[in-house]
Amino acid sequence: MINKKQIKEDYKLKKQPAGIFAVHNVVDNNMFIGTSKDLPAVLRRFEFTLKMGSFPFQQLIDDYKRLGEKNFKVKVIDKLELKDETEQEIDKELLTLEDMWIEKLKKEGVSFYNKK
Repeated sequence: MINKKQIKEDYKLKKQPAGIFAVHNVVDNNMFIGTSKDLPAVLRRFEFTLKMGSFPFQQLIDDYKRLGEKNFKVKVIDKLELKDETEQEIDKELLTLEDMWIEKLKKEGVSFYNKK
């Protein structure tokens, strides 16, 4: 018999991949970019909130409705290699990595919904 409580505990103890993710409007080359300590969960959440029209940035929701689901990609941009970092070290590394990606993507002509 499956022990649901044990499955939940095992999941909580398992380190999830951390990194940088984006919701990319491929038509207008706009992105919502962010960091997460649990990439699989954040990707599922943002895919769902987009479909439900409850995304935290109204401009992105408007573009999603105007252009359609097929013109948006929810994706991982980069993963952070985790070893024995503290939560604070992970947060700092994620912000540094995000800043690097923002600068790189700006040079490629990407605009951002949530970063200026």
